[in-house]
Amino acid sequence: MDGLKKAVEKWFGPLLLPLWTAIPVEVWLLLKKPPFSGVEVTMVIMGILFLVFAGTVETAAEEPGSRVFGFLYLLAAVFFAAAGLYRWLF
Repeated sequence: MDGLKKAVEKWFGPLLLPLWTAIPVEVWLLLKKPPFSGVEVTMVIMGILFLVFAGTVETAAEEPGSRVFGFLYLLAAVFFAAAGLYRWLF
C-alpha cells in the first residue's frame, strides 16, 4: 500500500496537477469548433487563471524543478490566452 501511495504522489502530486487538469482542457477547447458558448469561455478563463496561479506559486519555490514547471505553466497560460482570444474573436 505504501508503494502505491508513493506512485500516486509521484504522478499526481501538486506540482503536476495542472499537467493533468488545466492543460488537457485548454487543448480540448482550442481544438473544438467555434463559436464558444458562455460556459466554454468561462472554462478557458478559469484554466488560464489556474495556470497563472500554479505558475506563480511554483516560481516562488526554491527547487529548480519547481521553477521550471512554474515557468512552463506561465508560458502555457500566455499561449492559451492568446490562442483562445484569437479563436473567440476571429
